[in-house]
Amino acid sequence: MQQSIYRILVVITILFVTKSFSQGRYDNYNRLGISAGIHQFDIKTDDLVTTKSTGFQAGLSTRGTVARHVDMVYFLHLNFHEFNVMGRQTLLSENVEIPFNLLAAKIGVLGSYKISEKHFSVEFGPALQLSEKFEVDSEFEDYILQGYDTFTAKEARQTNRVNIMGIIGVSAGFQSFKISLQYEYGISNVLSKLSVNNQQLKGHIEQLSVLATFYL
Repeated sequence: MQQSIYRILVVITILFVTKSFSQGRYDNYNRLGISAGIHQFDIKTDDLVTTKSTGFQAGLSTRGTVARHVDMVYFLHLNFHEFNVMGRQTLLSENVEIPFNLLAAKIGVLGSYKISEKHFSVEFGPALQLSEKFEVDSEFEDYILQGYDTFTAKEARQTNRVNIMGIIGVSAGFQSFKISLQYEYGISNVLSKLSVNNQQLKGHIEQLSVLATFYL
């Protein structure tokens, strides 16, 4: 990840800490959380043949009460995404799974409707993902992607650096610890920087996550 992304992470982390303290007026519930989890990541597209793979994420969040049945959750996560694109070494070879990965920072805000006070809630909201290029091992760089005659894995590394995500999920647990299950879908075109024969590729991120959050 480039230095610009690291600088963004530092600034956002400071904002999160500031936000956590500013919510102190809600004395009944206001916590800074540390999260870690795993996820399955894929890109839904008709232009590439992909398969999902497992990645991981970790970060910070703040959860504060804004109404009797509503919390707001602000989060910053660092994500390591993995997925596979089918391709072959030569036009006559069999297709294999080529592993791609992506390091990204994700910031977002979720509204949390409390079905059971402090124990079970439904959550939804937007997130913004900032990333660099896809990474692929050097041994696969010249593999030709399935469905094409010359388009290689190395040429497919470009990606939209800023992606808007929609998130919906549930959280269950206690005041100091929660488990969350979240589904995320990319609203923006993550493949907008790729084109073949003057045709822009289209694809949207799809992610299913399980997160554990410890509240301090």
